[in-house]
Amino acid sequence: MLGSCVRAEFMKLRRSPIWLAYLLLPAFSCFIGSVNYSANLEVLTPGWENLWTQQTIFICYFFLPPLLGVGCSYLWRLEHAGANWNGLMCAPVSPGCVFGAKLVVGAVLSAVSFASIAAFYVVSGVVLGVPGTFPTARIALYLGLGFLGSLVIVAFQLVVSMLVRSFAAPVGVALAGGIAGLVATLAGAGNVFPYSLVQTAMNSNNLVDLSMATIIQVSLFSIMYVALACAFATRRLSRQDIVATA
Repeated sequence: MLGSCVRAEFMKLRRSPIWLAYLLLPAFSCFIGSVNYSANLEVLTPGWENLWTQQTIFICYFFLPPLLGVGCSYLWRLEHAGANWNGLMCAPVSPGCVFGAKLVVGAVLSAVSFASIAAFYVVSGVVLGVPGTFPTARIALYLGLGFLGSLVIVAFQLVVSMLVRSFAAPVGVALAGGIAGLVATLAGAGNVFPYSLVQTAMNSNNLVDLSMATIIQVSLFSIMYVALACAFATRRLSRQDIVATA
């Protein structure tokens, strides 16, 4: 049943321009980061690590959360239209499959953005002539752990978009969450706050390797937050009733 629900969710996105946003917004962040890197070479040590921090610090806080929020709002858009919510409540599909399918598709959208981040990072580094050996293992760790942290934002935004019929309001919540994540990181809570886990995982404001303790902590909190969001959404959907429509 979950597979059928996932296929149905992907059908909603067929020919949707939302894919372009997940491909191209990382390019904008890459451009800003590359300009900052080039303009501050007198202060920064030339190298792949500094290029990484300059490019990812913008997308982790200001671009990626709203981007994921847009995708999650889009995934609930059809259900909130007209009397479709009542149809969903009457459908012979378990609440877990409904939310799980949206989480899977949201994860795929996030994976597209991370693939785009990686591609633009490599290309920009080559174009800028960044010296040194490319840190393959380190960047792979940042991307993999960052993707796991992004699933927390996806799960939380799916819950918000499920509860709020507005398309734009949940995106605003995502933007606020990203800014709150920056504040949490500055306050030393970046390892535990939901919207800052992706930044901590991608090590976007440090030039040191992630410690094993940090990797484990980010992984455990990410899994816990996603599980809590799924449990809440499933319970809420199972108790939701048919609503009157105008």
